[in-house]
Amino acid sequence: MAHPHPHPREPPHHIGKRRGKLRELVFGLEDGMVSTMGVITGIAAGTGSRLLILLSGLVVILVEALSMAAGSFLSNKSEEELERKLLAEELHEIRHHPEKERRELKEFYTQRGFPPAEQKILIERLMSDEDLLLEEMAHKELGIVFGHSEAPGKKAAIMYGAYAAGGIVPLVPYLVILPPAAIPISVAATAVGLFALGFGKGAIVGTSRAKSGLEMLLVGMGAALMGLAAGSVAGHLLGIEGALL
Repeated sequence: MAHPHPHPREPPHHIGKRRGKLRELVFGLEDGMVSTMGVITGIAAGTGSRLLILLSGLVVILVEALSMAAGSFLSNKSEEELERKLLAEELHEIRHHPEKERRELKEFYTQRGFPPAEQKILIERLMSDEDLLLEEMAHKELGIVFGHSEAPGKKAAIMYGAYAAGGIVPLVPYLVILPPAAIPISVAATAVGLFALGFGKGAIVGTSRAKSGLEMLLVGMGAALMGLAAGSVAGHLLGIEGALL
């Protein structure tokens, strides 16, 4: 995230950036598997046409991956623009109303139990450095941490790749096995993929891997049931239309 001052301070780590990447990655992979499986399973059950299943799956993956990437880009860009505006407003306050900032700092440190002597040292240090003061006030007042996020374009690219990769999982069985035999294989592949995604997420964030995998499996497959119902209806309609044609 850009800093309105010409000399921003870069954080010593990039935990926030990794957090953003993980969010886009998990969201994209889970949604790609669940959405694609729901649609193609319904179409497979309704039509049994391998060609229609594969074409529908590819369309879902391509269109939805682009849609998700565009949504990721626009939402993250909007957030970045809002942060820029808030930081510019805070910088204006620092430059034109320094005593107000001093009072806010004193109130903040008093609420957290800092003794007056320590408060004075901290406040004087911050008031002597505009960059440092802006960083502190942005964090305390606005919840903004400098350098915590990737550029919107990078997040969009991660979302696109993750969604596309996730969508391939339930589609692959139909490349080698004819429906309806491929249906349970596709569902099982998606279930395994969801559990593996949750397991990996648990390993990254330091929680129970099995619990995280089971959570991802249950939530993802629950959502897939709704997608499956919609895909089944679409598949029946396409089957009827195909018969009429």
